[in-house]
Amino acid sequence: METTFVGRRAEIAQVVRLIRESRLVTLTGLGGVGKTRLAGRAAEEIAEEFPDGLWLVELACLTDPYLLAETVADSMGLADQSARQQEEVLADWLSPRRSLLMLDTCEHLVEAVASLVDTLLRRAPGLRVLATGRQPLGVSGEHIYPVPPLPVEDAVALLRDRAGLAGAGTAGGDVAGGDEGDGVEGGDGAAGMAELCEGLDCIPLAIELAAVQLRTMSPALLTPQLHDRYRLLTGGDGPMRHESLRAAMGWSHELCTPAERLLWARLSVFAAGFDLEAAERVCAGGPLPSGLVLETLTGLVDKSLVQREDHPAGVRLRMLDTVREFGAEWLLLLGETGAVRGRHRDHYLRLARRCAAEWPGRQVEWYGRIRAEQRNFRKAFELCLADPEWSRTGLDLAGTLWFLWVCCGMLREGRHYLETALGMDPRPGPERVRALWVCAWVAALQGDLDAAQERLDRCRAEDPGGSAAGYATQIEGLISLMRGDSPRAVELLDEAMAWHMAEGNVLSGLLPCYTLAALSLLAAGRPEETMETLSEGQALCEAHGEEWSRAQMEYVFAWAEHVKGGTSGALRHARAALTAARLFDDLLLSVVCVEMIAWAVAVEGAAGRGAWLLGAAQAVWDSSGLSQFGSPIFVPIRKRAVHQTVGALGGGEFDTLYAEGYRLDLGIAVKYALEEKIS
Repeated sequence: METTFVGRRAEIAQVVRLIRESRLVTLTGLGGVGKTRLAGRAAEEIAEEFPDGLWLVELACLTDPYLLAETVADSMGLADQSARQQEEVLADWLSPRRSLLMLDTCEHLVEAVASLVDTLLRRAPGLRVLATGRQPLGVSGEHIYPVPPLPVEDAVALLRDRAGLAGAGTAGGDVAGGDEGDGVEGGDGAAGMAELCEGLDCIPLAIELAAVQLRTMSPALLTPQLHDRYRLLTGGDGPMRHESLRAAMGWSHELCTPAERLLWARLSVFAAGFDLEAAERVCAGGPLPSGLVLETLTGLVDKSLVQREDHPAGVRLRMLDTVREFGAEWLLLLGETGAVRGRHRDHYLRLARRCAAEWPGRQVEWYGRIRAEQRNFRKAFELCLADPEWSRTGLDLAGTLWFLWVCCGMLREGRHYLETALGMDPRPGPERVRALWVCAWVAALQGDLDAAQERLDRCRAEDPGGSAAGYATQIEGLISLMRGDSPRAVELLDEAMAWHMAEGNVLSGLLPCYTLAALSLLAAGRPEETMETLSEGQALCEAHGEEWSRAQMEYVFAWAEHVKGGTSGALRHARAALTAARLFDDLLLSVVCVEMIAWAVAVEGAAGRGAWLLGAAQAVWDSSGLSQFGSPIFVPIRKRAVHQTVGALGGGEFDTLYAEGYRLDLGIAVKYALEEKIS
């Protein structure tokens, strides 16, 4: 739920000035002092000065430095389907753009963040970075701005606003707060409130937590309790600077019921958000039965310790970082950390298996849910890969999520987990065999064909019973297709389809084989057989409620129509494929569809639109690291589209429109290609 923003006018103006003067500004200060909210408001103030984008990347729950660049790219809508270093992909994409990148909560990843920021700033001259953390990044040219506590008058305004006291209001309109809160000015009891705020060092989060207590007692009663708590925290030798935040946290803890305290501690295992089902599965047990979790969670929401958020995947909840850290300390004291982490790991493995089982017929729904849980899946992988006893679970999880890596634009992250898990657990078994062929599939789609072949060879060597023979043959057919050996690809894919049909492997085997077989037939110059294969495959998709493979087949249909000279049919099928590709963030399918549409609209007389789309598509090829593989499928259509548009427009006008398209992101190009309104 959004809250009002209180005070900080002078600080906002100062940060805005610094962003204009320096390419890297880092806001530092202790937890809860207001770094995030101040940075966000300053970024909003200056957003119009960055026409190519403003991105907020939250790093609090990210623990694996390898995924830092992935996380930044994901926030920008750049899918990770190449085998290139993601830092290079980001730098290339940002290079021609004037943009602002906000990196929030960097202190636990200082070295990785510093390295990435240094690379991006050197290679993208139009980029500026606004970072927040408890310490500087140490990058050359960094301007450090220590965020002070709130002025007393703003602190009182925040306290009144969060306590819901009558008369809260300010003549100046919007007023500011901190990372975790904000408010307005007061009147009655101002002296007592000011004393309480000063006792809390005017730290926004501490004030927000204290505001909950003002619903039942006055500032005059709370302030002496604060001094008592200082003595508890410091051994009676007087208050330490900023222990007020822990004092306020302790207040909140004492205000909780025993069940709420226990749930608070157990919820600390979640990375960022979670839903009710996850809370019940992971946090129930002992004195907190599953049936009591919802009621207890509601109590934590009422006390501002848990925040409720509406999300496309459903209602989600989250704790602020400092609140989570406090809960994690209590979980450790309770001696439950290992057990609750184990339940977290097991829940997300069950969720992955359930998604894999229900993927046909509910693909878009499950994709949204899995993406919403992406950080928790990362946490589950982190737990598995940090403990050799859980390495087999990590292999199982990485293989189970094949559809996420292959279908949903997460090739690089999937390969990272697959390779790491395979390296940790060399023991033979079905989980390892599956991880090997999934890894080969991912590597092939990245264009890393030698690595894909090596994983396939290992898969066959470790699978003497041939339990994965059809998958190995299927992926070898894909490799042959990418190498331009379409006759060999046709032969291998026919063999794989027969195996999958006999084994009943429709989702991960038979349907992808239909797409690849159709592509191979088309590349081999057999369009009529291609159409027959696609018709059979789409009928099977419809019977199983499969949307991703259907989208792939729509693109091949478009290519076949193109070969036969059916421009309107090619356009219709390409737009159907593009519409579905967007649902799954399938970058490769999206960009080849845009190129197909560019050719079709140019043939139909809209050459200017075609040139613009070609520029946008080329920007994706250049900056995402995707390889066109020298493919007999992908390369010719682009060449024909360029020939068609240049012939209609002339070189000068083509270059102008092409350059305009090149500067814009693929999302806008997709809307343009689908003839949707662009806001």
